[in-house]
Amino acid sequence: MNIKHENVPGLLQEVFFEISKEDYAANLEAALKKQRRAASVPGFRAGNAPMAMIKKMYEPTLLVQEVDKLVNESMAKFIEDNKIQYILEPLPIEEKSKVDFQNPDNFVFAYEYSLRPEVSVDYSKLPVVKDFRYVASKDEIDRQIDQLRERYGNYTTPEVVESDKDNVSVKYGEDKTGYIFLKDLTDKFAKKFIGKKVKETIKVKLREAFADESALARFLRIDAKDLEEGNKYEEELTIDYIGHLDLAEINEEFYKKAFPDSNVKDEKTMRTAVAKMMEQQYESPINQRFMNDAIELLIDNVPVELPDDFVKRYILLVQKDMTPEKLETEYNQYKRAFQWQLIENVLLKENEVKVDADDVRSYFRKYFIDNYFGAIYSKEMEPRIDEMVNEAMKNQDTVKQVYDMLFDLKLSNKLRDKLNIEIVEGDGQAFMTYITKGEETKEAAPAKKPRAKKAAAKKETEETPAEEPKKKAAPKAKTAKPKTTKKTTKKEE
Repeated sequence: MNIKHENVPGLLQEVFFEISKEDYAANLEAALKKQRRAASVPGFRAGNAPMAMIKKMYEPTLLVQEVDKLVNESMAKFIEDNKIQYILEPLPIEEKSKVDFQNPDNFVFAYEYSLRPEVSVDYSKLPVVKDFRYVASKDEIDRQIDQLRERYGNYTTPEVVESDKDNVSVKYGEDKTGYIFLKDLTDKFAKKFIGKKVKETIKVKLREAFADESALARFLRIDAKDLEEGNKYEEELTIDYIGHLDLAEINEEFYKKAFPDSNVKDEKTMRTAVAKMMEQQYESPINQRFMNDAIELLIDNVPVELPDDFVKRYILLVQKDMTPEKLETEYNQYKRAFQWQLIENVLLKENEVKVDADDVRSYFRKYFIDNYFGAIYSKEMEPRIDEMVNEAMKNQDTVKQVYDMLFDLKLSNKLRDKLNIEIVEGDGQAFMTYITKGEETKEAAPAKKPRAKKAAAKKETEETPAEEPKKKAAPKAKTAKPKTTKKTTKKEE
């Protein structure tokens, strides 16, 4: 085989694989013999069909397979031997290829590939990116403390509804049941339940009783959009049982239950612990917003050269439902996604961002302890927690989601150290306003916002969660079918 390649200025390069009959003849002959041994031909015992018949039946297909294999192996070796850093996959150049499987002898496979663009991130030249810092307000802390007091309060089932903080289970209709938190009702209708006993009935127009229609829909167990317009939902409700919650007293016992892993001993340290707890709750959405903004800023301000015509040809080839007309309207979305992948690869190397299986396991362990065991956690529960973690690690979709989240968190923390940050502080309401205004003022963005593509990142860092590191696969060059000289190349996912 003869390989012709000459480096030329620019990203796009061409390589030619000149294949003669001698390059594939031995392998083709071996494939035919193997096929003969396995072939079942009427009139002949297995393995005894004449070779001429086997060639007539199978040689065209086997020839394509052997040449295809030879081209793939040659392309992979060429890339590896020359240490070529490329993007996407090599694409066939039909007009420069000479492929005729109907009259096989010598073949010329011409391919075009793109070198990886040089990407350099100069943080000093980047504009400011905003980052939100959550600071819990007094009211938010108070509400969170009340929720903790509810969680660790004393729940009873009295015979009489005592206050609008109670809840009731009711029966209505022929065999329907419902659950009502009196706090979801208007003051007028909540008062109708006060003093009522188990088995007593109340006639009520549910649409007027509930403070909002979402609560009504929850009671009826339907989607809010399915509520019938004009229907007042008048029902006779029979109280089945009553639930009453006495909030936990704020004392030493409450501190131990609500904050088992901290040194909360008084109201001051309790409020500090609650504020920190709430900061952790906002960490993920704040980080997600920061990453979105940082990605947009980097794409807009870090020069990344792309061979647009090559990229478009690649997209049309690998996406069967794509048309040239549709691509013209959507290309900017794809281009920004490709640009981000290239920028991200640079950030990975510069900042040594890695997430491994141990990181994912640690996340699952903390999640299960915090959400399932909490105040009752003890060392004796470790075997059960280990079982839950091992089970979670078997779900690769969930593992990938956690991997992506941890990856973004580590990368965002690195970016916060290097980007020019403007801090915006506020409570939960301020954060919602911050997000809303940000979306309103942002320029028209691609419908498919580019996000950190972890598959690309794993190739660069050779890290895969819960698995051994994988080597990047060599590019594959698909040959044509026997009846045509057209060649196709499929992206290997």
